[in-house]
Amino acid sequence: MWMSVRSVAAVLSIVFCTSSVAGSLPTPTGDVILTISGNIGHSNVAGTAQFDRAMLDALPQHQFTTTSPWTEGSHRYEGVLLKALLLAVGAQSESVTLKALNDYHVTLELAPIADYPVLVAIKSDGKAMRVRDKGPLWLLYPMTDYPELDTQKNHLKMIWQLDRIEIE
Repeated sequence: MWMSVRSVAAVLSIVFCTSSVAGSLPTPTGDVILTISGNIGHSNVAGTAQFDRAMLDALPQHQFTTTSPWTEGSHRYEGVLLKALLLAVGAQSESVTLKALNDYHVTLELAPIADYPVLVAIKSDGKAMRVRDKGPLWLLYPMTDYPELDTQKNHLKMIWQLDRIEIE
């Protein structure tokens, strides 16, 4: 199910209002698997937005089934839409830099993908993704549902072992 930006904003406002301070992010209690820094309006640790798995699971969830050049057959991926995640941290940008555990990084222009459900996947086929399985997070495009996204240029942007996002 694809949620509009307005729907995502409504859900996130409910999540924020239930926090101790409206508009703030809760502090992670588990291992941090994603840190967002840069031009953000909502932070929780030293000017960054840090997320553990439970915090990501608490955000509106989305899923799709797709193929990829790195896997055999179709797989069902679940997680948080990139636009919902950026909205949750109050990001103000037209591009973001995504970085992996091994320091591989890509810069992603947001305008060309604004109308697509680009996913920060947490699970593959119902199981939490591990580092050896391209986890803990993998940015994925729904290439099966939107064949126009299945390009070499976009393949290079689908970063796995994602652990940092810098808002420029």
